[in-house]
Amino acid sequence: MKGNTWNNVVGYLQFTGYAIVAVALSFSNFFMSFGMFWLAGVLVLQIAADAYHKKPLVQRWKQLTSNTSAVALSALILLPLVGLLWTTNYNHALWDIRMKLPLFVLPVLISVLNPLSQGQFRAIIGLFITGVSVAVLFCLLTYWIGSPDIDREMRNISIFISHVRFSLLIVLAFGLLVRYAYSSAIGIMLIVLFSIPSFYFLYLIGSVTGVSALAVLMLWFAFRTASGQSSLLRKALVACFPLALFALLFLYLTNAYREYFTLKVPMHAQMESSTALGSAYDHHLGYPLIENGKLVYAYVAEKELYEAWYGRSTMHPDSLDGRGHVLKGTLIRYLTSKDLRKDADGVAALTQSDIAAIERGIPTCTELSQQGLSRRLSRIFFEWSNYKAGGTPDGHSVIQRFEFWKTAWLIIQRNYWMGVGTGDIKSAFKEGYIERNSTLSDRYRLRAHNQYLTMWATYGLFGLIVFLCITFWPLLTPLRGDVNVQMIVLLVVLSFFTEDTLESQAGVMFMAFFYALFTSKKSLSLFELRRPKGKDARPSSDVL
Repeated sequence: MKGNTWNNVVGYLQFTGYAIVAVALSFSNFFMSFGMFWLAGVLVLQIAADAYHKKPLVQRWKQLTSNTSAVALSALILLPLVGLLWTTNYNHALWDIRMKLPLFVLPVLISVLNPLSQGQFRAIIGLFITGVSVAVLFCLLTYWIGSPDIDREMRNISIFISHVRFSLLIVLAFGLLVRYAYSSAIGIMLIVLFSIPSFYFLYLIGSVTGVSALAVLMLWFAFRTASGQSSLLRKALVACFPLALFALLFLYLTNAYREYFTLKVPMHAQMESSTALGSAYDHHLGYPLIENGKLVYAYVAEKELYEAWYGRSTMHPDSLDGRGHVLKGTLIRYLTSKDLRKDADGVAALTQSDIAAIERGIPTCTELSQQGLSRRLSRIFFEWSNYKAGGTPDGHSVIQRFEFWKTAWLIIQRNYWMGVGTGDIKSAFKEGYIERNSTLSDRYRLRAHNQYLTMWATYGLFGLIVFLCITFWPLLTPLRGDVNVQMIVLLVVLSFFTEDTLESQAGVMFMAFFYALFTSKKSLSLFELRRPKGKDARPSSDVL
């Protein structure tokens, strides 16, 4: 086979490997790994070609060392390896090292492989955005078809990967699309076509992480645009627009919080002591659970409530509803949401559709009319109210994090400088929950859900500092002005606050692939080399 033909074949194989990883990020852990091994096979072919043509291997070593961001990220594997020195659970330690292995492999592969051309790079970006778009449409189709899993938890419409990881991919794809397509009419149309279903998906699942990352990214875009304006007035106008939106959002949230927690009837007000049938009310003021301005456990006549419910439903109040919660609690919350008392008259006032909703596990009548972020906000407020009243945070994804973080901080205080080691973090959390007498049930006693706390608890303060240096390293290199580099660092740093991003394959591949891709050297294709000298090799729509 002639040299040019061989190079073309290997070039196509290399591009295919990149494409597999870029698309698989939205769909499949298996194909993420498959794409990485594909690229490793391509590297073997390229090294064999180098040997055949007697090209020195040191040239590829120079390619790697010239990309200091890739070297830094690949060096992150040293933390779990060094952490083996003071660990006791080697099984978990080896699992953790395998999980983080792409942080070493992908940066090395992408740096050592033949450089992509600018055209190939943009094609990879296009395939990534296309993959995200197709995955969003499949998820929305699942929502429109409907299923019991979605009825229990809306976030189950993210059918391929974790909704948190997927929301980050959506935000990154949106940012890349804005960067490369902003200045043309067709590009703006593509941005709109991508944004409508993608933002609707984020709205439906009520992704706090995704919406927060999107808001911060758009604010960052606005300030970048403002800094490029020629006059001070234009800078102020461009910067004030997103600030005004954030101010309105803040006012909306504070007003919603105030309305939710302000009691419509003061707690110290005189309350009736008995029902119309003469049963005694319990008001449970020692458990002041508030929902939409009403005390949930006020005006409860339990015996009367049970007897009335038996006449409306075959499900026992102490059994589990369709979402796995005790039905009695769902019934009481639902009655509260309709401003009904928890007695025979309250149950009699329920419609048959209300009864069916309660049996399915729907806790409030407002949830039937709420969607997306408004529903998510109501749930978060209820979680917080329940937590303040002394209830268990079990199953409440936001409030659980307070328990995760408190336990992580306890571990850090006991192992401030060195951490517990690579393999002992799981057992350390288990012991920490027991020591704190946490109200979380065993099934909900998870890791920190904060990558910074996890790194500190595992590898100590020195390990945390190393981790922070590696994370921010691309911003300390000559590439710090590149929009792609700034964008991926921003999203990764944000994800670390609420998730253990590097404790899942999707999170590890997300960071490893884009850190390496955005910092790797690009070459010019023959077409780009032949362009008139007055024209920039970069696309004209790259305006940010």
